Amino acid sequence: MTHSGLSIRQNPLRTRADVEEALLQILEPVKDRFTEGCAGLHLGDFAAHYGEGAAHMEAFSRMLWGLAPLWSQGGGMECLPLFRQGLVNGTDPDHPAYWGPVRDYDQKIVEMAAIAVTLMLCGKKLALSSQEAKNLHRWLAGVEGRALPQNNWLFFRVLVQAAFRRMGWDWDRRQLEEDLARLDGWYLGEGWYCDGQPSQVDYYIPFGMHYYGLLYAHFMGEEDPVRSRRFRERAARFARDFLYWFEDSGRAVPFGRSLTYRFGQSAFFSALALAGVETVPWGVMKSRVLGNLRDWFAQPIFSPDGLLTVGYAYPNLCMSENYNAPGSPYWALKTFLCLALPEDHPFWQAGEEIPVLDSLHALPQARMLIARSGEQVQLFPAGQSCVCQLGQVGPKYEKLVYSSRFGFSVPRGDSLEEGAFDSCLAVSEAGEDHWRTQRGFDAWTVSETQTWRRFSPMRGVWVEVTVTPCFPSHRRDYIITTDRPIDAADGGFAIPAEHAGLRYREDMVEWSGEGVTARFPWGVSGIRCEKGGGRPVLVSPWPNTNLLAPFTRIPIIRWRLEPGTHRLTTLVTGSLPGA
Repeated sequence: MTHSGLSIRQNPLRTRADVEEALLQILEPVKDRFTEGCAGLHLGDFAAHYGEGAAHMEAFSRMLWGLAPLWSQGGGMECLPLFRQGLVNGTDPDHPAYWGPVRDYDQKIVEMAAIAVTLMLCGKKLALSSQEAKNLHRWLAGVEGRALPQNNWLFFRVLVQAAFRRMGWDWDRRQLEEDLARLDGWYLGEGWYCDGQPSQVDYYIPFGMHYYGLLYAHFMGEEDPVRSRRFRERAARFARDFLYWFEDSGRAVPFGRSLTYRFGQSAFFSALALAGVETVPWGVMKSRVLGNLRDWFAQPIFSPDGLLTVGYAYPNLCMSENYNAPGSPYWALKTFLCLALPEDHPFWQAGEEIPVLDSLHALPQARMLIARSGEQVQLFPAGQSCVCQLGQVGPKYEKLVYSSRFGFSVPRGDSLEEGAFDSCLAVSEAGEDHWRTQRGFDAWTVSETQTWRRFSPMRGVWVEVTVTPCFPSHRRDYIITTDRPIDAADGGFAIPAEHAGLRYREDMVEWSGEGVTARFPWGVSGIRCEKGGGRPVLVSPWPNTNLLAPFTRIPIIRWRLEPGTHRLTTLVTGSLPGA
């Protein structure tokens, strides 16, 4: 299916043709993995909570996020017959490949969204017979009245109803209005939504809430002009803040769940372009999309046979959620929505442009501060948490800082080495090696220059911490109250212990009485105790705990704290070499 002969790493990703080629390069290894009747794809042998059948259907449907935009402009037509066959067979109750009826909280509801968008973008190209269309309509209508998680899932049913309206099929206006009203209740202001709970403000806002709202505005603008205008206005306001989550190169800061969707980080800008919302220059939108793709395709995110893996900067099941199946990462193909724009569209004709941004930017609706330069983004959240038990959600939301260059780590146990406690405070019973970190919070604030939070990592221990960015460093001022002796450890950034075939040496580690700095040729990570008399250590975490590097070191300050109240201060630095 590919034409240039270049690998995806070599693809320059400058033009529409380059982006089309990249999509075909991603899809090439998939074409021989169809299940019976072409209604599923078998891409691996590990499991998600919804089982193998739904996982096969998920993998099939997620390819449509890239293919439908391509088909809408006449490209990739060699793929259409197989996927058309899968859609027909998967929705035919008399075919062995039938996907089955839709149930409450069914994973298949998620995958309906890609099918709905395919119908809206290029439904006529499927050339469905009247019976095939009837089967597809009946199967999709199975979502009506079903119980759904109260979050971005409601948009999947909205898109199905919008597709029915566009196709001239029977649709449920009452269901549509109920879901849209509920979604509107999660709008926080200033362009920001939450994903069903106010303490969860993450990538689901751009690549979920806004992405689907922009699709709705694009396809339902005449049917529902008031709400469509509102979706566009909110996305326009949000875009000016979301630019801050990216380095100039296009690399984004990892934060929150579903990070295995990788280059889905930039899907919002593709949707913004499709909906015609020029709130930032076309060249800025283009640089965010293409720069993000270039950054991702330079990393080892593909298996040896070319399949997208579960993980972040490398294959890594340790950081996955319980809903990550082998086909789940292909949700990232939503970014290829820009291929629904013709070659002469201003998005493709513009030169890439880097926006000029402030070095410190408060996002009060998202409960965070962002400090940045062109080469690194540091995100400082407060009041963020995810109440669902999906897999490692504490470390994904509740660390003190998240960095585009150092990532963050997730635990594989509760010892200091297994826990990989970077960018957070961990506590343990005195003399033991069973550490606890923040899980939930009691109070929080975000100002223009600082964050503050109060939490209890374990019974009888209360922590208040004020974090003050001074990029590329930041200061942490702690007030820790304990009713018994405890050990405490404050972790700096996890830094790769090897890079490009080179491994760090002990003489690259600088020690003082107050701190430790790993000054490696590829980066600098350090921590210094400015108040409280702590002891510096360099921890060797278990491999594959960090999202960006499988082998790391973490500079840490340790204390033994007796019963009472203690005031401690550390200065943490994370920078590129020479910064």
